[in-house]
Amino acid sequence: MTRKRGLTPRATDPDSDTLLRYVAEGTGDVTGTDYFRKLVQKLAEILNVRYAFVAELNAQRDVVSVLAFWNGDHFTGGMEYALAGTPCEKVLAGRKQLYADGIQRLFPADGMLVDMGAEGYLATPLVNTAGEVMGHLAVVDVKPMHWQDNLLSVFDIFAMRACAEMERIRVVNALRRSEEWLNTILSNMMDAVMVLDSGRHVRLFNDSAARVFRCGKGDMQNRPADDLLTEPLRREIDRFIRLASDGSGSRQIFLPEGVQARRRDGEAFAIEATLSVLRVAEESFYVFVLRDVEERRRSEFLIDQLQQKTDDLKEAMKSAYGPEDFVVGTVMMENLMSTVRQVAATDSTILLLGETGTGKELIAHTIHGLSRRRNNIMVKVNCAALPSELVESELFGHEKGAFTGAVARRKGKFELADGGTLFLDEVGELSSAGQAKLLRVLQEREFERVGGSRTIPVDVRVITATNRDLGELVTAGKFREDLFYRLNVFPVTVPPLRERLDELPKLTNHFLRCMERKLGKRFTGISPDSLRKMYRYSWPGNVRELQNMIERAAILATTPILELDIGKPGAPDEPVKPPKPDTPPATLEQVERDHIQLALELVNWVVEGEAGAAALLGMNPSTLRYRMQKLGIRRPGRTGVPRVHAGKNFFAPAGPLDEI
Repeated sequence: MTRKRGLTPRATDPDSDTLLRYVAEGTGDVTGTDYFRKLVQKLAEILNVRYAFVAELNAQRDVVSVLAFWNGDHFTGGMEYALAGTPCEKVLAGRKQLYADGIQRLFPADGMLVDMGAEGYLATPLVNTAGEVMGHLAVVDVKPMHWQDNLLSVFDIFAMRACAEMERIRVVNALRRSEEWLNTILSNMMDAVMVLDSGRHVRLFNDSAARVFRCGKGDMQNRPADDLLTEPLRREIDRFIRLASDGSGSRQIFLPEGVQARRRDGEAFAIEATLSVLRVAEESFYVFVLRDVEERRRSEFLIDQLQQKTDDLKEAMKSAYGPEDFVVGTVMMENLMSTVRQVAATDSTILLLGETGTGKELIAHTIHGLSRRRNNIMVKVNCAALPSELVESELFGHEKGAFTGAVARRKGKFELADGGTLFLDEVGELSSAGQAKLLRVLQEREFERVGGSRTIPVDVRVITATNRDLGELVTAGKFREDLFYRLNVFPVTVPPLRERLDELPKLTNHFLRCMERKLGKRFTGISPDSLRKMYRYSWPGNVRELQNMIERAAILATTPILELDIGKPGAPDEPVKPPKPDTPPATLEQVERDHIQLALELVNWVVEGEAGAAALLGMNPSTLRYRMQKLGIRRPGRTGVPRVHAGKNFFAPAGPLDEI
């Protein structure tokens, strides 16, 4: 009944490389719940199964909560079920389970399998770095499952990715809770304040004072403060009032730690305080600001504990998703890193230049890590992904009700990066409106939220990066000249890999070690033939291409020696150059029109929905309709904007999607 070995492939089974690429492309730009939803949907499509889901195990380890469930043509959420009597029980004990057919007969007590009409079942546990089973990834079908073993291995790889995302979410949630606790303690450490008149009657008594003295805020209003003062403290206040009244004393004194006050219940406690005189019209008042020394000591202890926990969680986040160590293997790169170290110690604006894939973002992280701001956050913004109408909200935030959909106040990237570093990647792609707004905040070092009236000062170190020639864009009128000079304070050019081929051994060894940790395999090196090709290849995708090539080979490897699939070689001293076109290049407007029309044709001119052109292009449906109207895009044989077909999902095959 159960077949776990000797599986035969179906005619429709894709190869593992296609599966990896298709699922990776479908989930690469999302996180959290959206990531799990995209993952199960893509897995179900590529594996040609009816159901796919990812679930999290509860603390008692007897119930699972479904985080994302793909039900053939829609998502189902909010489900929980007990493990007892289900095939998932063995999986969450730590073992992958595959039942090619007959799953209902094997688990008759599982009513969900009956409701699903299940026949085949495959699931693998999600095990975190500490060896704990957090949940599982599963696919179920109404027909038998027969796959090649390589597809099962790929399934395991994406289970590892789902596990990493689940672990990341837990770390983020724990970090958020820790910071909330820290903020609560800090807010409760405000000083206690009493304002007294010349007869020591209380005229003002704040919330912190009520808390410190253990009484109601209104209990002391206009009453003598004597009940709250020890005899030495009362004498000190009387002396200050007397000297301040005749003008012979100081207008402010400090009472050091060791002086005692008395709570309303009679308990004496140590304080430190200041006394100052406040004159209002013809009357004098005396401001008594005090801190509970004993409470401060307790709070400092708790803060130290919470700060340590917060630092630990930040380090966990950094190790899981931080940049790789920068590998230096040539004099050229050593000189570059020497320059980076020098400029990192300053607050100068830096412009990172270089081809795509050379490691500009990694250098930005390195600069931040070497700067005086390293203990604060570094925020990254991809300028190419910011629509012109959302630039201001994304960078500077908005107030509640500032525009339709602004249901709550939201901080922008500049405000989040205050005290730290803001990395603007692909700054050459920033819209004209975005350029103007960025120039203003760089000049003034302050901004206002959308819909707000309060000016917010900001202390941010700005690092920008681009693979485009900003000078040429300025000449062409596509980039503001004044902004260019604001950004070009300290340009750093990252050389392409073809100019530093001597780094190939170090880079290759570094990525091999990374793949060993990531995949749990052992690699001893690269085949001699692949090494020869590596030195003759022009590396148009630079270090990122090398990393991806090694990862792809490592995933598919069956031996410790990797065989790389290297493209057409080009002499390192004569890099391959693209041929000059016979005709002038198309305008950006024409390129945009062709790209949108191709996406619409792929999805049969459906605009909205998870399988619509807007989702394929990563755009809001309203924005897509606006661009179609502006560019004059209409379905052949029809007029106006395409109708929305909401009832049927359509998924293009892998080939055309790759061409996009």
